[in-house]
Amino acid sequence: MAAELPFTAERPGVDTAKRPDTSGTANDVALFEAYAGMINPTYPSFLSRLGLNKPAQTAEGATIIDSDGNSYIDCVAGYGAFNLGHNHPAIIRAMTDQLCRRQLFTRPLITEIQVRMAESLEDVTPGELKCSFVVNSGSEAIDSALKLVRLHKGPGTIITATNSFHGHTFGALAASGMPSFKRAFEPLATGFVHVPFGDIEALEKSIHADTAAVMIEPVQHEAGVNMPGKDYLPQLRRLCDRNNLILIFDEIKTGFGKTGRMFACDHFETVPDILVVGKSLGGGLMPIGAVVAKEHLWRKFGLSFPMSASTFAGNALACRAGIETIRLIRQHALPEASAKKGEFLLKQFRRCIEEFPKILRAANGLGLLIGVETHSSTVALNLAQEIIRQKVLAVPAFANPSVLMFEPPLVVSSEQINQVAHKFAAACERINAEGRTE
Repeated sequence: MAAELPFTAERPGVDTAKRPDTSGTANDVALFEAYAGMINPTYPSFLSRLGLNKPAQTAEGATIIDSDGNSYIDCVAGYGAFNLGHNHPAIIRAMTDQLCRRQLFTRPLITEIQVRMAESLEDVTPGELKCSFVVNSGSEAIDSALKLVRLHKGPGTIITATNSFHGHTFGALAASGMPSFKRAFEPLATGFVHVPFGDIEALEKSIHADTAAVMIEPVQHEAGVNMPGKDYLPQLRRLCDRNNLILIFDEIKTGFGKTGRMFACDHFETVPDILVVGKSLGGGLMPIGAVVAKEHLWRKFGLSFPMSASTFAGNALACRAGIETIRLIRQHALPEASAKKGEFLLKQFRRCIEEFPKILRAANGLGLLIGVETHSSTVALNLAQEIIRQKVLAVPAFANPSVLMFEPPLVVSSEQINQVAHKFAAACERINAEGRTE
């Protein structure tokens, strides 16, 4: 049995005689209060509304266990970070081995592992995407992509989609098409134009002489899994080529097998000029993001020190995690598994839509990224509460709270998928029987 981490170690100035009870419920309450007081004042209340008033204790694969020993099937997966599940043993071994090598973690020297990481990304990304820069998060990767556009095109405008989400840093937030996310932080960076997702005519009309690039999520996730038409991305590629625009795909959420292909753009046989990835590339254990681009765009990369001056960018642990994650995804054919499991789950959800039309509208998705649209945010919350009560973790989409999201790790078992489908149907039956349909 592993040694317990010293979370209760003595701190200077603490009177241990007055320490609160640390057993069971008393400790849970204290943790939630401390979290609210020292980290985030609103998140604990959000969790309590969902019925998640216990802290996580352990996690493995697609399972999370709370402090009361309740076991949940995780259909949130860290909002896209855990494609390999929680605490994958091969990633842990790789991290341990990398630490024991005592290699340099950051600059001024380079290390071989940075080159191997770039080779792994080149090998797995579509088309002629070759050059890459590993950073510390998806948001930082988005900002790096925006800076790369500026190096080539100057202060031109960048077209993104309404309801898009690209991250929380100032550049990524400015690029996002969700006013409710941005309002409290305005004024943000200018130079972004937002057009309806999937509307190629609206996008074409928004192109002007100063337009530099287009940045799109192939599938909009935080908006509730908005799917493009089958011709949208190919038309977008042709439109950018015709107008000499840089095309950026944000696959931070959809990359590395989540949609049933290695990348969502593979479904549409469309290759961007710049691909932005992150989240699951770290194997669930390392923060990471990466910008992968065509070679001709990389010629100016090293000419600007602020372009690459991120202290922990390309550190050895992140690179090792990325290399091992890509290896495992390919070795175990996880995109194909995601496609098969997702197809089954989507079919079950659509059966529920036919059976419970008073509470459900539609279900959309690719692979194991699925959104179930309800008739209102209240219904979605009721469903989330009920399915969580049945020990399945699922939450409404941040930017479209009437949609209940299901995005389990790709390593989720077929038996767990069956349980998710069964428990969702049971939750719908109860909500419908109790008349909670509005």
